[in-house]
Amino acid sequence: MTEEKKFKILMFITLLIGLTGLYFAYFKDLRLLFHDLTADYKAYLTIDNKLYLKETYTYRVGRSDRYRMLFRYWDAPVTYQTDLNSPFIKVISVRSEYPWYIKDYRGKIHGEIEDNISKSLVLSKAYKNEIGIVKPDYFTVGFYNLKIEYIIYPPIEADQNFVHINLKLGEKHIPYTDIKIVVDDPLGKVLEIFPHIPVYSVKKTEKGWIIKGKAKQNGLVELEILAHRFDLSGFYRNYPDVYRLTFEANKNIHKKFFDLIKMMFTGFVFIFPAFLYIFYHRFGREKSFIVPKFLSFIPDENKKPYIVNMVFNGDAAVGDENGFYSTLLDLHMRGKIQIKPYETDLQIEIIDPNVEESYEKLVISFLKQFMLEPDNKIFSSAVLENKVKRLYSEKNKSSLKMLKTMMDRLFKYKDQRTISQYIDYRGRVLFRTISIFFIVITGGFSVFYLISQAEEMFNNTDLYPIFVLSLTLLLQFTAVLLTPTQFLGRWKGTNYMEKLQWDAFKNFLSDFAMLKKYSPEDVVIWKKWLVYATALGVAKKVEKAMKKLNIDIPEIQISRRSRISFHRIYRTTFINLSKLQSSGSSAGGGFGGGGGFGGGGAGGR
Repeated sequence: MTEEKKFKILMFITLLIGLTGLYFAYFKDLRLLFHDLTADYKAYLTIDNKLYLKETYTYRVGRSDRYRMLFRYWDAPVTYQTDLNSPFIKVISVRSEYPWYIKDYRGKIHGEIEDNISKSLVLSKAYKNEIGIVKPDYFTVGFYNLKIEYIIYPPIEADQNFVHINLKLGEKHIPYTDIKIVVDDPLGKVLEIFPHIPVYSVKKTEKGWIIKGKAKQNGLVELEILAHRFDLSGFYRNYPDVYRLTFEANKNIHKKFFDLIKMMFTGFVFIFPAFLYIFYHRFGREKSFIVPKFLSFIPDENKKPYIVNMVFNGDAAVGDENGFYSTLLDLHMRGKIQIKPYETDLQIEIIDPNVEESYEKLVISFLKQFMLEPDNKIFSSAVLENKVKRLYSEKNKSSLKMLKTMMDRLFKYKDQRTISQYIDYRGRVLFRTISIFFIVITGGFSVFYLISQAEEMFNNTDLYPIFVLSLTLLLQFTAVLLTPTQFLGRWKGTNYMEKLQWDAFKNFLSDFAMLKKYSPEDVVIWKKWLVYATALGVAKKVEKAMKKLNIDIPEIQISRRSRISFHRIYRTTFINLSKLQSSGSSAGGGFGGGGGFGGGGAGGR
């Protein structure tokens, strides 16, 4: 697959991640999957000589064996057609297709319930200041309405010119998936309304205001009202300069800050694919070369197999274990070492330790450390395996870690000087720098959201969309960072053509029909093919093809046993070290949002 096609796939992935993130941030609230009871909330507030409120709750029940009572309660005192000498809420009427009840501030029950089971439920379960409906044999899945009318006698902050009312309609409640509050101002006295709702929009009309929105679980639903002084029933408290106090209390700096973050994250998610497209064309797009899909000859026989593995197979900035296996096979064929596979051991005799390449020197040095006997120059995989087992049984974490580091240097080889001869990766470095900036910001916010109880801390704003958008940006940048180094770098000179040739040669080695078609009689060529097939990660396919073509050479067994032995040792080392590391770990009524009169919320039990 060409780099251009890979880039198109990456563009599609980042676009899909972005659209998914925007969908879940703005249209689909995943938190609702964990709630089998939600409600739509509608309120009609008339600000006349008295404060009239009509509420309609449409409960959405998602489980049939869970709820027998659906209710709305207040923190403020609730009465039924009686008055008090302090701020209170008077229920005028309740309507529902199911038996309803009121449990007032004294705990007295009013309503239409008649059967003893319902009365017992209300008496024992209902809060004071609660209005609700009851069904002893459980509400089934569906929708249920509760309509309540009140006259509210709130505390009123006032001076000679202005009055201020802070009416809290809910604070502890199930999720409100849809909120609509209509404020009617027949006297024309209201100057401004400040909604305190996590997500909302406000529309001014000829008669008043229409507020729409939604509230997360326990999200604040509150209206702060500033009006010219007029005769309103309530309980007055004198304050100097009500106008200034109201506006100062509603600056909502933190909400404006989070709204700005949300807008910025949305913009970044939206433009990310375009940014990636421009960045790639500036720093990563390669020249066009015509190379056949299959290449039946080794592009450069002078190229060391570990170089082929590190630069031309996978990520051009790091090799993998196949670079080690192919180097062993190459050294064996050059007479530098002799590999002897036995039933329970893989022995490697070092015949000529004088090699020029830095990686080959590293390989020879590693082999010398695990000899059958100190002076006989024969490496033994059994000796290495026994050492891994002994270090684990002794719980020698530091030595086991050192051994793994030694093997990592062979299995994940890097040589920046060599890589820089082939790749200009300044674009990759620049993108990584940009990514770190965004990952720190988005990752920091995600951690803050998850561990700080932010939903409760900021109940008059909804941080969930920002959390989803931060994860989306995190995934978009991570998806690009997971691509090979050369993807946002650029091959120097004609090196990209050589890369395509090695890819074509790999395709050839992976296709039995092509191998059969061009099958050489010269065994030496097959041996060379096996070396580079190992470097390119397709040794198993070539070995399988050689078996079908009845080409029997010792190097097949040597190649297979080398891979099996060293892979098993490396895996055992990694697993044992992980076990030791995990076992050693240890776990160690007023101004402003939220100060309004009323409170309470809605729910079910």
